[in-house]
Amino acid sequence: MASFAQECTDSWNRRGEIYFTNDVYGDPRGTLINTAVNLTYGSYGSPISGLTYEWNLYDANGTFVKSGNTINFPIMLTRAENYKVTIKVTNSQGCSYYEKTITGRDPNACIVPAEDRFQGSFDIETYWRGIPLHVETPMVLSNPIGYNAANFTFLWKLYNAAGTLITTGTQSTFPVTFTSIEEYRIELEAKDLRGCITNLTQLITPIEPCIYNSEERSGYIATDKSPYDNGLEIYANESNNLSFYSYGKPAEDFTYKWELFNPKGISIGTSEEASFPMTLPSGGEYELHLKITDPSNGCETDMVQGIVCLITDSCTNDNPKSQKVKALYEDLLVNLISRSIQGETDAQINASAPTAEFIALKPYITNGRKDKIYNYVSTSRKYTEVSGREKIVGARFSFSPDREYDVDAVIGWGIGYDSKKTTIEQLKKTIRDSIYTDLGQYMTSEQFITSCKSRYSGGGKMSKKKDGSDLEYCDFGSQIRHIDFCPGTGVTCDPAIIGFIDNRSQTVFTHEDVPFKFTTTATNLTYSWAVALESGEIINTSDPDITVPYIYKFKYEGTYFVTVTAKDPTGCSKTFSRLISVRDTHCENTPYTFKFETADTILNYEWKAIDTLGQTINPQTNTTGTYTFTPPTAGNYEIRLATTNAENCVTLFSKYVQITSCNGNPVSCTQNSPMTPKVHSLFIALINKLVTTPNGTDVNRYARNEIIALASYTSTSRTRIFNFVNTNAAVSFSFTQNGASNDVSLPKSASGTISGIDLSKYFGSQQITEVITNYSDGSNNPAGGFVRNIDFCPAADCLPAIGQMTIIPSNGASKSSTGNRSKI
Repeated sequence: MASFAQECTDSWNRRGEIYFTNDVYGDPRGTLINTAVNLTYGSYGSPISGLTYEWNLYDANGTFVKSGNTINFPIMLTRAENYKVTIKVTNSQGCSYYEKTITGRDPNACIVPAEDRFQGSFDIETYWRGIPLHVETPMVLSNPIGYNAANFTFLWKLYNAAGTLITTGTQSTFPVTFTSIEEYRIELEAKDLRGCITNLTQLITPIEPCIYNSEERSGYIATDKSPYDNGLEIYANESNNLSFYSYGKPAEDFTYKWELFNPKGISIGTSEEASFPMTLPSGGEYELHLKITDPSNGCETDMVQGIVCLITDSCTNDNPKSQKVKALYEDLLVNLISRSIQGETDAQINASAPTAEFIALKPYITNGRKDKIYNYVSTSRKYTEVSGREKIVGARFSFSPDREYDVDAVIGWGIGYDSKKTTIEQLKKTIRDSIYTDLGQYMTSEQFITSCKSRYSGGGKMSKKKDGSDLEYCDFGSQIRHIDFCPGTGVTCDPAIIGFIDNRSQTVFTHEDVPFKFTTTATNLTYSWAVALESGEIINTSDPDITVPYIYKFKYEGTYFVTVTAKDPTGCSKTFSRLISVRDTHCENTPYTFKFETADTILNYEWKAIDTLGQTINPQTNTTGTYTFTPPTAGNYEIRLATTNAENCVTLFSKYVQITSCNGNPVSCTQNSPMTPKVHSLFIALINKLVTTPNGTDVNRYARNEIIALASYTSTSRTRIFNFVNTNAAVSFSFTQNGASNDVSLPKSASGTISGIDLSKYFGSQQITEVITNYSDGSNNPAGGFVRNIDFCPAADCLPAIGQMTIIPSNGASKSSTGNRSKI
């Protein structure tokens, strides 16, 4: 055997395989013992012309059994064990040697492993869309090549998650109907006509019908001027009609609910028509929410579409200093990238003293320590070396150690340096010619200004305020923030005033003193505070230039802006704002009256309250549209209402109410919310993914799945994070590009991974919640951890409804409860 293998070579005109001549059972490796069969050699089931054959058969001990020299090799295996078949095939150009292991199968105990049947393609069919609940679905075999159901008998069994047998079947097709969301087990015993059995198992978890048919409601949002799926870019003060373009059912089969949010996250327009007319008042990044409903089955799909509103009147168009600041910025970028190209490492650049280029730009840096650059990372293009160093294609850096980057630039397909062929001046000119900075969409230094140009765009370009992922498709461009390209139009303090408005009282309730302070590392600041309605109307101001915390008592539920102007001893000042959600103080053992407001004629109202254990409390039926409920204990309650109109149409509504223990400590909604464990699990999964991010890796790519999973429970619903910092001591990040401080910061442990956080002090997503960080080794850290802008108590999914439910205060005055409206 060894001599054959050594003297022969493989060749395309002899290459084939050993196989049984009449394998109708998909068992290419086995045959029954004491049964005559033929082996043959060929390619794709056909003989190869011009060959001679030398066959040999050996038993499990290597003992020679039989030989042959024709194309067919008749054999009969006598023992249930593995045999080896070898063949030497020869033509005029040489010989090739092949071998194969075959198995003698006992007819009294014949088991063919699934991986041996039909080359491993013998399996229970799975469906790429999944299997819907309450819909009969035929379970079949995956129909491999050569399979014929007539050569097999079948025994199917279906078990539920508890292991209880539900039904059986004996046909080649096994129809099943799943009745609940759980993991079912399907077992199949497939027996061929020889009596050989293959056992198969498939675990299946059915999905909700609305998830199953979600493709019917898939599509995109576009304008009537550009009805293509290429994003939404609209100029300010330009009229547009937005419509949903469906990939599934016709768009006219659906109903729609639109809502538009401005760059501050405030709703500025709604519609329930098929199209949404829109004129954006100013530049920035808007967000459009669309709920698509299929009336034929009640299924819904929620879409969130970002809209980039472009401007034509950037302050850089007329500011005489804009081009000067742009040149100073590019001088700094050229200096840094040229140092990387010449071989200076990122660590060396980060550790170096500030250069003349940095010092020249320093007066125009609006947020940072202004002492040097931080977190510098150069990007190289692999396999493009010049003088032993890879070409540099870009770089990023920040003006503060706690931000991942404030500048991110790409300079084409790579620049290298050979001192024998190029001078330093020529290198810097090449870099400068590869920098693309377009300030046409610049509005404020606190927001990223993105420039992007493709090598193949025919000279086209774009300059927009967009997420950083857009640079992935740019050959030349940048993202820049915290540089004032319109000096003179705003105050630039030195040192910069950096900080955020802090409110440690967790949930903000009406009729309670709420303290606010400004958290910053700057010293000797004075503060002037103001509170404004969502419309912008100022309702209270502090004394000017105070140094003590500002205390205000809100009278009504709603959304408010708290604003502070911080001023340093030189008179330089900077203004900060924070959005505050205020809710009424609801106490246990206090009666509250709910009222339903609608223009429809309602014949009957059925009210009830559901506590955190799912128990029904105080059901009432009336025709007045009011409901009085006295919560017996602190906690979270759902007020449910079913209305019946003149056409006997029943509509469901719900409202969630948090009840406070007014004579004791409040109870966090996380103690009873059924959704808290899910959101907490998604959050910890994201944290543990982030802490493993390799240096220099785009965190939004690396942790993409975990970020997307948590996104719908964050205040922005964006599938990106910003300002990511991962050190040996802590991990931190935010959900917005321009936040004054991070939204998440958790300390690390040297002896264990982060396993959870204590949410007992959580009372709302908009406030900073200080948390105890728990670790896998059983230890914890009670200091330094906080979260914000994550909804750990999201409301259960509910049907939309027309109308709104309001709480009538005990003094009888009726006021709409902001943010608690549910529509159909």
